Amino acid sequence: MPALLILCAPAPAAEIESLRANNVTVVFPSSMLSGAEEVLNIFPFVCRELEDHLGFEVDFHSTVVLVADSSEFQRMTGRSMVVALAIPRRYTILIDWSRSVSHPHRLHDLLKHELCHLLLHDRIPGARLPRWLDEGVAQWVSGGFAEVVLPRRGSVLDEAFLSGRTIPLNALSRGFFADDRSVLLAYEQSLSLVQFIVDRYGTDGLLSLLKGLAQGGSFENALSKNLSLTTASLEEAWLEDLKGKAVWITLLIGHLYQILFFLGAAILAAGFVRHIRKKRAAMDALDDPD
Repeated sequence: MPALLILCAPAPAAEIESLRANNVTVVFPSSMLSGAEEVLNIFPFVCRELEDHLGFEVDFHSTVVLVADSSEFQRMTGRSMVVALAIPRRYTILIDWSRSVSHPHRLHDLLKHELCHLLLHDRIPGARLPRWLDEGVAQWVSGGFAEVVLPRRGSVLDEAFLSGRTIPLNALSRGFFADDRSVLLAYEQSLSLVQFIVDRYGTDGLLSLLKGLAQGGSFENALSKNLSLTTASLEEAWLEDLKGKAVWITLLIGHLYQILFFLGAAILAAGFVRHIRKKRAAMDALDDPD
């Protein structure tokens, strides 16, 4: 469907091309040939890395659609805050090329993030895969990459926790919200939850949960069987972990001026010491008859 959407875009059909290699087809405007070749070159490495990370084989064929114009991407997807979109039921990834690829490693992370969505949904039916787990794992495997483009001013999650406004886990399991701040919070919270599982139960703990979901049964059953948790106890443990971290954040904020004053004084003292040493060295050189 996405490939058909781009083919139906205002550009003449003759300007749309495709490249195919092994388990991926790249659909692109003819002016983006170099970008399509880059995707084709990176894709096999991304597949192998995902297989190593998650233990699931990428044994399906994917389609990657490159969209040159941001307004066209937003028309196709109906979303203004994302630069890429995975459509699992079509095994398709749409990429807003102009906004997504700003440096060499970004395309690698983006493809890994979106392909992770396809792989998770290929192995785990959507009804059993909470949205926060889907999004959190995709960010975790891609080094924290999120497909959302929003201004970042500090951690939205830290602010939400300190004000008691984190999103309840049951609500986050069903989907993300429309306004910008809530969407960014949902992404941060999802990654934080997955990272908490990895920190507390190890990578094997997270993978056992995913494999349990792939084998069938509900999320609650897989969580109980593999991590001895319920959704409620997971949320409680995660919030308690955030509380411990927030103590340090609060202390730093409360003593910010003192910390800055101390650092400034230390810099001045270090500069003064260097000045004295240079002055002494110069005087010693003058006193030396040689």
